Amino acid sequence: MRGCTDLAVRTLLLACLAGLGCAGRRSSTIVGAVPGGIDAFLAAHPLAAGQPLRADEIARTPGASYHLVQVRAAESPHRHHAHDLAVFVLRGEGMLTLDGTPTPLHTGDAAVIPRDRSHWFARRGDETAVALVVFSPALDAPDTVPDSVDAIPGRQ
Repeated sequence: MRGCTDLAVRTLLLACLAGLGCAGRRSSTIVGAVPGGIDAFLAAHPLAAGQPLRADEIARTPGASYHLVQVRAAESPHRHHAHDLAVFVLRGEGMLTLDGTPTPLHTGDAAVIPRDRSHWFARRGDETAVALVVFSPALDAPDTVPDSVDAIPGRQ
């Protein structure tokens, strides 16, 4: 099963390069599998006790950066002013709330989060959720702006 996950990551990374990071130009960087596989990477980059989320950059092209994100609990509502995101759930499940609308995500699901849209992810179940998250353009500096749930259109 984990071999299938590693193959899925390779396929998703290549698909991201073809579709998200190369608008109008060809990237000279090829992103392959996570060295040693996802299990080895996660073992080398564990969530600390009480840490709700961990994001590690695993690759970069001129047009995008690629991150493995582990979610143990829930993110706070936030937005990214300068980046679009593509999220591919590799393990676990949870609820993505985008502009106040919740959508369940399970292993194998994908979501696109346009820049400047309020969102957060909350893990469900016992397994830590793991996702491949692609930032476009590449994330070079912090771009997480906190949001209040009350500030989301349509919420009271």
